[in-house]
Amino acid sequence: MNNFLWKPDNEKVRNSVLSDFTRYVNLDSENNFKKVWEWSVANPEIFWSKFWDYSEIIGDKGKVIIKKNKIFNKTKFFPDSRINYSENILKKKNDEIAINFLSETGFEENITWNQLYERVCKFSSYLKSLDLKKGDRVAAYVPNKIESIISFLACAKNGIIWSSCSPDFGTQGVIDRFKQIEPKVLITSDYYFYNGKKINILEKIENILVEITSVKKVIVFSYDKNEKVVAKNFIDFEDALSKSNFDETFERFEFNHPIYILYSSGTTGKPKCITHGAGNVLIEHNKEFMLHCDVKDNDKLFYYTTTGWMMWNWLVGGLATGSSIFLFDGSPTYPKIDILLEY
Repeated sequence: MNNFLWKPDNEKVRNSVLSDFTRYVNLDSENNFKKVWEWSVANPEIFWSKFWDYSEIIGDKGKVIIKKNKIFNKTKFFPDSRINYSENILKKKNDEIAINFLSETGFEENITWNQLYERVCKFSSYLKSLDLKKGDRVAAYVPNKIESIISFLACAKNGIIWSSCSPDFGTQGVIDRFKQIEPKVLITSDYYFYNGKKINILEKIENILVEITSVKKVIVFSYDKNEKVVAKNFIDFEDALSKSNFDETFERFEFNHPIYILYSSGTTGKPKCITHGAGNVLIEHNKEFMLHCDVKDNDKLFYYTTTGWMMWNWLVGGLATGSSIFLFDGSPTYPKIDILLEY
């Protein structure tokens, strides 16, 4: 006998994204998750091809779905497809809220889908003006803010590889990670808050630059534009946007083109680089959000994370479903966290 903590009623199951997908592929498996799973693993080419179509991925799918190899990690998915990750994230264009932000201090910001699209297109243009090209790396030492997502999507739009650490990382932890990938640009913020304390990030930057000599430019955004800290010798994020063109070019790259570098924990020596492909990330996150989590257009997503954890990358991926996301920056036990209940 199964003792479930919770089980959805029949109506919820019938109206779920997973049930809709089973009808889409003509699979007679209503209310039978095991049957859907067995079908998907027995027919991977059919499953992934159908799910590409179902999740309305923008791009050229190509004719080959899986190019198999006896060495499992050399097997390639969608080897002749072409996509742009950011084009898929930014496909919703209206004046509804795309991202809400809350600091533990109670400071709030938001950005609409149209505003997000515009700022990504402008910042991607600025990155091109710095002569950053496909395959170059940009490192980000940033809090969990809207500007961090704009910066990441601008990099992905141009085929630039992103890598981020949260500002609670010590200087050596940042150096151990970023020095390996030789970034040309470092993006950061002036400060952040944690557990009621205002913590200066810029004080750590000079020591980081001494060790990571590949960095040629540092771009700084303000945590709060009303309390801006002037960062001499660094590029101001808002100033860069104001001088940039509106670049709506979305070049489509190969499915496996790297989108970001994450890291192991560093428990056995220096953290190991883990590179993720843009198409792999996009379609896998779509599957998790839609089929596993039943996330739909206009839903709201929240996950407490920092930019140094892979769940930040996961949360950003939720935008591809048309749902809005909520960013919280600060201590999870700080009193202002109760504002999240209003979201």
